[in-house]
Amino acid sequence: MRVFDAHCDVLAKLWEKPSLDFYQGAPELQASFPELEKGNVDIQVLACYVPSHVPFGRRFQAVLEMLDLFHERVASERFRPILGRADLEDCVLKGTKGAILFVEGAHALEESLVQLRTWHRLGLRGMTLTWNHGNAVAAGCHEPHPGGLTMFGRKVVEEMNRLGMMIDVSHIAEPGFWDTLELSKDPVIASHSNVRRLCDHPRNLTDEQIAALIAKGGVMGLTFVDFFVTAEKRTVWIDDLLKHLDHVCALGGVDHIAFGSDFDGITDTFGDLARAGDYDHLVNALLKRYKEAEVQKFMHENWLRVFRNVLQ
Repeated sequence: MRVFDAHCDVLAKLWEKPSLDFYQGAPELQASFPELEKGNVDIQVLACYVPSHVPFGRRFQAVLEMLDLFHERVASERFRPILGRADLEDCVLKGTKGAILFVEGAHALEESLVQLRTWHRLGLRGMTLTWNHGNAVAAGCHEPHPGGLTMFGRKVVEEMNRLGMMIDVSHIAEPGFWDTLELSKDPVIASHSNVRRLCDHPRNLTDEQIAALIAKGGVMGLTFVDFFVTAEKRTVWIDDLLKHLDHVCALGGVDHIAFGSDFDGITDTFGDLARAGDYDHLVNALLKRYKEAEVQKFMHENWLRVFRNVLQ
């Protein structure tokens, strides 16, 4: 079964450790090309994540370096950039592999719409509005007294709508979540977030947020970060994650739930889902609980629908 994964950090890991090879693979890489092949991951969102220690004035350049790395060392005939709806359709029809480039956290934007448009011209097609901490767009989920979108943040959302870029609300504080859903004319995604009712972590979404995302036509990607699945200090398994999927489906989310692994951003992995090559374990577990047509939605069709709606 084909897989569409809406979040991984392999590009940032390759940027931080230039000796690693995406095509050769390495134990350090959870989402290398050999792993994507093994796991039937045909469409992978690659996040450009700039670590918080990179100073203001250097963050935009860091994203440019990751984009250059992608085009020089990752993009190929075997793994093509997806720049718009036509590329997405071509990938689906031909059964080829493709990459969609995102930025994780608008702190790298450095308060410039010019830089947002420059990223878009260089192939970026989505952005997570915040990481855990606040920036010029909005407050992150770890801010003690968070506000919503700033005036600049509202301009960013409107410009992303105009450009046909995916707006990602994973990591954003709740007031910014509600502002974004109200303002955006397009569906909004949460690329890598789980259910707060089942694991009370600020990175996860409340039932009210999940219902609103569904009503907006968006999609929520369950993530494989163990401490977003359970607060218990133990090895996490696929069956633990599927409790989150069951919960979203019970809220009416069969057409609005998918996966965003966060591979290469994970330190402690599941006992039975540690790398992109293990995706067949997840597919097999789903097929024991859901109809094949529903599993197809979870694995790729729900993401395809929302990306088709937004990309130009």
